[in-house]
Amino acid sequence: MGTGVHAVDLLRFLLGQEVTEVAAITDGQRQNQPLETIATLNLRFDRGTIATVCCGRVLPDSKNDFVLYGIDGRITGSATLWEAQQGRVEMVSDAVNLSQTFPSDLLGNFMAQIEDFGRAVQQDREPLATGVDGLRVVEITRAALQSAREGRAVTVKATPL
Repeated sequence: MGTGVHAVDLLRFLLGQEVTEVAAITDGQRQNQPLETIATLNLRFDRGTIATVCCGRVLPDSKNDFVLYGIDGRITGSATLWEAQQGRVEMVSDAVNLSQTFPSDLLGNFMAQIEDFGRAVQQDREPLATGVDGLRVVEITRAALQSAREGRAVTVKATPL
C-alpha cells in the first residue's frame, strides 16, 4: 500500500484510463505479518490495456523503474518511482527519441503538488491531482487486497460521482 499506489496512479495518469479489474499476489497472507511488504498486480484498464506492477519496500537493490509499451513505442522511467523526484525518462518510437534527466530533489519533494493545490484554491479550480484520483487508487488498492486474500481476479468498484 505504500509504494504500489504510486505506480498505479502513474499508470492511470499516463494511460488516461481507469482500472476495472485486479489480480494480485502479495505476502500479506502470512499469519505473522500484519501488512504486505511485496505485491504483484495485474491490472485491466477500461480500454483494454493490461499492465503488471511489481512493488515492495523489501525488494533488494530496487531500481524504481517503469516501462510502458504501446503499439508505436515506449516510455521508460529509470529511478523515478520513489519519494525523491528524480531519474531519467525516455520516450522512444519511430517518430520520437527524447530523454530527460531530473536531478534528485529531496528538499523540494512534492512542492509542485503543494503549490498547484494552493493555486487551485486561489483560482477556484480542481488541482491537477484531485480527490477523485486519491479515491480511485484507494478503490484499486482495496480490490488488490481482496484479490490476494481470495486468490481470484476482482472487479474494481468505482464510486459513482
